[in-house]
Amino acid sequence: MLTPRRILACLAFLVPAAGLAGFAVVMARKIVKRGPRDYRRAEVLEDGRGIRIDLDDYTKVPGDFGVFDPVTEKYTRVGEVTLINEDQKYVERRIDPCGSETGGLGPIVDWTPDVFFEPSAVSGRYEEVDIPTAYGAAPAWLFEADDTDVWVIHIHGSWTDRSIMFRDVHAFSSLGFTSLVPTFRSDAEVSPPQAESSHLGQTEWRDVDSAVSYAVARGARRIILSGWSMGGTIALLTAERSAHRDRIVGLVLVGPVTSWRKAISAGAVRAGVPAIGAGLVMRLLQAPSFARMLGLEEPIDFDALDWVDVPNRVKVPTLVLHSTADLEVPWEISAAFQRANPATVTLISLPEAHHTQEWNASPSTFTKELTSWVSRTILTERS
Repeated sequence: MLTPRRILACLAFLVPAAGLAGFAVVMARKIVKRGPRDYRRAEVLEDGRGIRIDLDDYTKVPGDFGVFDPVTEKYTRVGEVTLINEDQKYVERRIDPCGSETGGLGPIVDWTPDVFFEPSAVSGRYEEVDIPTAYGAAPAWLFEADDTDVWVIHIHGSWTDRSIMFRDVHAFSSLGFTSLVPTFRSDAEVSPPQAESSHLGQTEWRDVDSAVSYAVARGARRIILSGWSMGGTIALLTAERSAHRDRIVGLVLVGPVTSWRKAISAGAVRAGVPAIGAGLVMRLLQAPSFARMLGLEEPIDFDALDWVDVPNRVKVPTLVLHSTADLEVPWEISAAFQRANPATVTLISLPEAHHTQEWNASPSTFTKELTSWVSRTILTERS
């Protein structure tokens, strides 16, 4: 017989358990589903040389960033912080006149780390091409350079788009390599739509492998894969599984997810949830029935997406650029990744920046570290 005391004891257990299960379902959806845009209020200052925008952890950090007005579809590049008003919760930043289209900016804008906005702002020598994939043609930007023997394939992360990689193309530009910026199946640009959910790189790598095949067919003899965030996962899988993996001579990874287990666990800790909650999230994503409910073609195989707990799995020379202040994919994961692959992985910690905003915080430092490593590691091999 259930006494009142036993009933209360059961409820004391079930209520937290139900809350934890609810959290796990919500977190699993957030990991694989595209979320809403995080808009902010903004306006151009009277002198036309600056903007005022809502104050938060992202808009107040130093560096170069972009603002997009969804109504006018115009971009504005902003730089120096000129005023922070903690009381009224706004920040003022200088407008960079190069490449900006201020006009009627605001009152609602999207804050973005993209500062180039159009491929022509990175290089005048580009064309839109179609990459043949298993599901049809996937659009890509091709920046053809003098060196068509070495190609860089720039791989963006989850729920961003290929334009976010203009910063990467810019960083590589002084090396004179040909650059290819592809889309993959969960991108909004792909038509008809192919995947309503992110597979954390588990299926998307096949589309990047199609980009590798495209490069090889056009004369690429040596290929560098440069992946940011989930793009790092994709780059690592492609380097292992591609039919042309012998052509892949280096990886450059920025704030990469090298262990989805550890990244999800870090997210749970940040949300103040016990470790058991992260474990439940991963069990849900591994369950075929729940995966189908989320629109996944297949359950997530977390063993296949882990280069931290498997020693010496990385066979290709790899550079990791990562801010020690990254909270979304903590720098400690990259440190563990390097320790697990000491013969192939070089880890360089960069100044304080949010996730995959290392370039924005210091374009010169980012570019110097990247080009120096490529020159030492890739170019000297060729000579």
